[in-house]
Amino acid sequence: MSATVIITGAAGGMGRPAATRFAAQGYSLLLCDVNAERLAALASELRAGGTEVSTLAGDISAPEFPQQLLDALGDAPLFALVHTAGLSPSMAEAPRILEVNYFATERLVAALLPRFEAGGCAVLISSMSAYLLGDPAMVSAVQDLVAGKGREGVDGHATNPGMGYTLSKRAVIGLVGREAAAYGERGVRIVSIAPGFIDTEMSRAEAKASEQMVRMMGMTPLGRLGVGDEIASVAEFLCSPAASYVSGCDIKVDGGIMGRLGI
Repeated sequence: MSATVIITGAAGGMGRPAATRFAAQGYSLLLCDVNAERLAALASELRAGGTEVSTLAGDISAPEFPQQLLDALGDAPLFALVHTAGLSPSMAEAPRILEVNYFATERLVAALLPRFEAGGCAVLISSMSAYLLGDPAMVSAVQDLVAGKGREGVDGHATNPGMGYTLSKRAVIGLVGREAAAYGERGVRIVSIAPGFIDTEMSRAEAKASEQMVRMMGMTPLGRLGVGDEIASVAEFLCSPAASYVSGCDIKVDGGIMGRLGI
């Protein structure tokens, strides 16, 4: 039985290229997405190339989702998680964004930890926006949330979808740091990737809704948008032996925009 890679948001702009890359390495795939039709199409395409693919269509924030995922995994050895599923500001209100982007991620990370093989890796997706959280009170609220001291502070600051998104992604970075010890005890790593402006369906929708985002896109030092495969390639690297001492941290893949902003 070949080792399995779980990819959430598999039918999306970052998940699909990640699935293609890990399929090319010969891993079995367990693909998850909320869009059952697009998920089935991707699975069919990969199976035609000889990849062993299982699927789980559903809402990652549903309380029963982690157990459903474990049931779908069965006895297969788990090598990696590439967790790209999430919501952007134009897709939901702040409470829903926090639930999907952070709380569902926290439950997923906890449920899968016992199933990883030694040498495995969990890769989460944060965001460059997490670095734009400059208010000390908001930073402290996120720290309290991640430390298990309650969510009241974060809920109080999540006054709109954009702020809910930023807080949720800052919390993902905190989660990676928090869980590095538990993962490390099992010989497993956990890392996050902070994408900048990536040319996906989700980011195009956000650009239409935000003039500020369009202006910031124009400031990217590399002078272009990234593509989903440039995130997938970093996830592939992070799960490889070449990154065997990388854990508990966030990797910016942003074309240099945060550096330009002095962050």
